[in-house]
Amino acid sequence: MVINMKLHDDYYEEEHSSGSKMVYVYMALIMSVVILGVTALVFWANQSKSRSDGSGYAAALAQKEAKAAETNKQIEANASENVIAESKLTSDDLDIWSLPDTGRDKNKNQPNKNNGTVTNQTTGETVIDGSADKSDSTDKSQTADELSNGKTSVYDMTNKEDINGDKKTDSDEEKDKEADDEDEDKSIQVKHADGTKEWVDINKDIPKHKYDYSNLTYQKPFMNYKEDGKVVSKCGVDISANQGDVDFGKLKNAGCDFVMIKVGARGYSSGNIVMDMNYQDNLKAAKKAGLDIGVYFCSQAVNKAEAREEADELLDAISGYSIKYPVVFAMEIVDNDMARIEALEMTDRTQIARAFMDRIEDAGYKPMIYGDKEWLLTMVDMEELQDYDVWFAQDSDKPEYPYAFGMWQYDSDASIKGISGDAAMIMSFKDYAK
Repeated sequence: MVINMKLHDDYYEEEHSSGSKMVYVYMALIMSVVILGVTALVFWANQSKSRSDGSGYAAALAQKEAKAAETNKQIEANASENVIAESKLTSDDLDIWSLPDTGRDKNKNQPNKNNGTVTNQTTGETVIDGSADKSDSTDKSQTADELSNGKTSVYDMTNKEDINGDKKTDSDEEKDKEADDEDEDKSIQVKHADGTKEWVDINKDIPKHKYDYSNLTYQKPFMNYKEDGKVVSKCGVDISANQGDVDFGKLKNAGCDFVMIKVGARGYSSGNIVMDMNYQDNLKAAKKAGLDIGVYFCSQAVNKAEAREEADELLDAISGYSIKYPVVFAMEIVDNDMARIEALEMTDRTQIARAFMDRIEDAGYKPMIYGDKEWLLTMVDMEELQDYDVWFAQDSDKPEYPYAFGMWQYDSDASIKGISGDAAMIMSFKDYAK
């Protein structure tokens, strides 16, 4: 029984081993089939994608179409060359410019007369290079620069036509010139005492001067102004204790017509009023020499009350003298030091100047304000003071002041007989003594 059991077990193991081997074979076959199927599926999917995104067939088709387009382009180019070669059209007939007339001859049978180079007015780049008909000896060649005279960069103004094609009259051209002049006179540059510069707008509400500076003539030390070929200006000198002893007779003989004499000043630090040491002698000597006399006071008033006080002191000092030229209010910033008026605003300085000059006018004299460009254009409001005459100071060949003014101090270190040192020369555009 033990033996039977053993034989049975051996037989069972042999049968079981043979069955297992067959299972492995079947599984291997099945796996092979699955792998082949998956591979085929992937291959089919890639082919489908290639067709859908055009990376395969579409790319090949695009290359074919590009090659065909290049061939057609070459055929068209050859055809165009043949047409141009057989055509009898000239370059003028083929001109497709639609810009207004730029000097081109109106006769189509004549060659283009726009000779020379035509240059882009903005970049300076040559855009056309043409030539004139050499057989036409009566037509002068013109460069683009010559053609541009009297023209804008867009259309030809030679025929005096505006942009709408209408003829421009001489009156229209004059208006254009006046408009250009107005644009140039919208502002003026002012140099301050500290060296900085500022552009100041010109006030249209203040009367402008009407002088023609081409009528100025300068024969040292005298500047003259002419109207209709006749001298209408008067020559003068600024006189104070700084000039020492002045020979007014020699001044008169040298050609002076008038003098502006300093009477006094208020201290820029102390605020005290001090009279010029030589003012009385100068007034007497100028009168004796037959010179017309004007006077001035150097103010450092910080309010209207002080301004009226200065005017009263001045009026007392000139009482009894014949003062035919203006009585002047002068106020200035002191160089290299602090002045009491530096804390004032423009409105304050303007009111102080008006208070002084109103007092002078009430006394029967001709009031005037003195100043240079910096003072008159940035320190006071000349719109508020436009009723008063101006004594403008600027060492130059011609004054750079846009508004109306009566006198101009043009040279502060001149040399003239009667004064041993430097003399400040003045020209009056009119005779205040009349």
